[in-house]
Amino acid sequence: MALKETLKSPDLIQEAIELFTRVRNVPYRLGLDGNPNKLFSEGAGHCTRKHLYLLPRLKQLSYKVEIGIALFDWRQLKIPNAIISLLKNPIQKHMFLFANNQVVDATWHPGIPGFTSNEWDGVNATPLGVPAIKIIKLNSTILKARALAGSLKRLITSADQEPTPFNDAFNFWLEKQQQNS
Repeated sequence: MALKETLKSPDLIQEAIELFTRVRNVPYRLGLDGNPNKLFSEGAGHCTRKHLYLLPRLKQLSYKVEIGIALFDWRQLKIPNAIISLLKNPIQKHMFLFANNQVVDATWHPGIPGFTSNEWDGVNATPLGVPAIKIIKLNSTILKARALAGSLKRLITSADQEPTPFNDAFNFWLEKQQQNS
C-alpha cells in the first residue's frame, strides 16, 4: 500500500514535512545525551536525539516508524584528519528512521559544507546521512528495552564524564565551518 493511501489526509503529509524540517534545522552537535525533550530547549541535537524526537510524532501522523542503525566510518566523511585521529575507533553507529519502510534522516542541519542537509517530501526516502557499512532495523520495543538497560548501567557505574576530545574538536570545527559559509 502506498504511503499516501495509509495517511488520513494530505495535511498530515504536510505536517510531517514541517516537523522533519524543524528537527533537521536544529544545529547538530556531538556529546549530548539522547533525551529528545531537550532538542529545542538546548537548541542542539545529534542523530539519536533528533530521531527519538521525530519517532513518536511521525507515529501520531499515521506513519509506521521503525528505528534504523547504520554502522559507518567517520573517515569517510569530509572531516579533517587531525580531528579523525582523535577517535579511538572510527567505526560508529548512526541512528535514523524508517517511515513506512522509507529511510528518513534529519541529522545534518543546513549550511555545513561537505554535508548533505536532507529535504523530505513526506513520502519518499531521503539519503542516509552517512555512508553505511551495515544497516540494522529495530522496532521501538527493542529500543526501549535497550534504553532501560543503558539507564541502569549509567546509574551503577561512575558518574564521571570521560574527556571527549573528538566530540569537542568536531563541534568546534563544525561551528567554524558554518561561520565561514
